[in-house]
Amino acid sequence: MRVIQWISEQWRSSNRFRIIVISASVLILVTFLYPFETTTVPQWNLRIVDDAGAPVREINVTEHWQNYLLETIGNEEAKTTNQDGLVSFDERGIRASIAGRLFARISRFGKYDNRGRPILYGAVVVWGNKSYETTVAVYPGEGAPQTEVRVQRLR
Repeated sequence: MRVIQWISEQWRSSNRFRIIVISASVLILVTFLYPFETTTVPQWNLRIVDDAGAPVREINVTEHWQNYLLETIGNEEAKTTNQDGLVSFDERGIRASIAGRLFARISRFGKYDNRGRPILYGAVVVWGNKSYETTVAVYPGEGAPQTEVRVQRLR
């Protein structure tokens, strides 16, 4: 009770105290509402090779990514390898405020059973060529993603 009484007295008697309290409140509010960016999957440069190590040209590669905490649906982008079997995907991220992240965690509490699934997900699927098996590579969520995917030739 004494603390509340002291604050009340300071508020009434000191302009400096009011300025400090209002400034601190605005700073805290801005910090909680500013949308910080989180990287879901870093830039992913891949070389697609067959089981003999030769580059696979013009095969489809689709990148999938999602932040399970902040997004309800996943994202994807499809590209085709070049003549050297190379394909590159940009960094994937999402912007959300601290308040939004806290609200997302609280709103999913009790309703969301992730069964050990990580919050960040990234993967590529190599597909679309009748000569090769469909292959999947998963980004583990930390560190650099793998740089080479080996696809098996169908016999």
